[in-house]
Amino acid sequence: MKKLVLFIIVLILAFALLSCADNTQEKKQDANNSQTENQTDADNEEQAKLTDGLTDIDMGEYEFNIFNFDDTWFTWRNNSVLSEGQDGDIVNDALYIRQRQIEDRFNCRMKTNEVDDTTDYLKKNVSSGVDTYDIYNIYDQNFGALVNYITDSSVLPYLRLDEKHWNPNATSTYNFSGKQLALAGNVSLSVISGAGCIVFNKDIYKKYYAGEDLYSLARDNKWTIDKFFEIATSIGTDLNGDGQWNAEDLYGLNTSFKGYIGGIMTGSGVGFTAPGSDGIPAYNLHQNETAINLVARCMDALNMPGFFYSEAVQVYDTLPRLFEAGQAMFRITSTYGVEELRAMEDDIGVLPLPKYSESQSQYYATAYGNALWVLPKTLDFEAYGENVGTILEAMCFSGYYDIIPQYKEVVLKTKTARDDDSADMMDIIFDSVIFDFDMNILFDSTLQNTILPALWKDKTSGNIVSLSEKNANAINKYIANFFKAVDAAD
Repeated sequence: MKKLVLFIIVLILAFALLSCADNTQEKKQDANNSQTENQTDADNEEQAKLTDGLTDIDMGEYEFNIFNFDDTWFTWRNNSVLSEGQDGDIVNDALYIRQRQIEDRFNCRMKTNEVDDTTDYLKKNVSSGVDTYDIYNIYDQNFGALVNYITDSSVLPYLRLDEKHWNPNATSTYNFSGKQLALAGNVSLSVISGAGCIVFNKDIYKKYYAGEDLYSLARDNKWTIDKFFEIATSIGTDLNGDGQWNAEDLYGLNTSFKGYIGGIMTGSGVGFTAPGSDGIPAYNLHQNETAINLVARCMDALNMPGFFYSEAVQVYDTLPRLFEAGQAMFRITSTYGVEELRAMEDDIGVLPLPKYSESQSQYYATAYGNALWVLPKTLDFEAYGENVGTILEAMCFSGYYDIIPQYKEVVLKTKTARDDDSADMMDIIFDSVIFDFDMNILFDSTLQNTILPALWKDKTSGNIVSLSEKNANAINKYIANFFKAVDAAD
């Protein structure tokens, strides 16, 4: 009897173990299935992100004509759109591949007419009813003068302007009362190559300052205007020993006055205007204590020996190229400007524009002086709107996902940024790109003809308020006329 009971117990345990094993195996299978499904969902989601979602329509050899800048005037940005063929340059080849893929996919042809400055051509063509061109590239500072010749692009189908490939923080600057009058997406590399930053001479820093690691300061949000001025005003050295500050000496900063003021203010999140009760910006430098103090600090630094050297008469005059010669610690520039320094002998590094204070939520990379894409009033939306919207969305999407990575990883990080830290700083800068009303609409069109030359001529901090008040009417008149034109735009 005992043996029988023991045998029954063993059988019960065996069945229990088999049952547990089956349950465990079933749970493992369920977990594997769930993991596979989750991974599939993640893959599908990632694939969806990398697909423009456009239907492969047949355009019947439609010709998409672009009016663009050539490389004789718009020289401070990378604004290429099409390529005639592959030549081994990775960015050029990426442009060529994008063009061929779009043409083959939609059975269309893409052509460009390039001139030194598109401004007068756009005015003349639209006024004369010339409808050859589907889209024009314009200089952002001329936008106000061209509002009467362009039309609302939000009526185009397929444009997903809230997606990151259209740079919504830039493109949204040109949306007025629901009318999208210009686009700042990645049809070209203009926006990303225009990101504001600071380049510094590592050899000079080690020899004449040797303080905290600048990259660590940037990562720890301690790269501020206080630190910038502390370093830049302490570098100056009379290299030739003649007792005079001239182009043969060492300086803290080598950049134009316009770039200096624009970079410091934008990086600090401080502007020349503020929205009024009606939402329209109004010039208020003389009423903004933070802006007054910041400009005063910039002006006071100009009078410190060894900080800045310039023989410029106008705020935009070309300066002696002291940074390239190893005679300046800092230069305020753009990522395209950094790219042009690849032949320098001295070791260089890259930083974002300094914050106003450590509490500032993020760095800001001003990208003024850029190219914008606009639709002419002569565009026949009924006949060609679907084609234009499709091609622009495809170009911009591919520009972001296919071309910009090449530009970032190869042109900037490998060829120009000479250490991994600078490459990391590039990522911070690219993620901080902004457009705003002051820098991308007012800066060249009116500020550089009013308050900026007044400050440059005075060169002191004591008259900022009075100079600002003196120029306020002219600036606000420009703003008022600008919004009248915007309101009247189609």
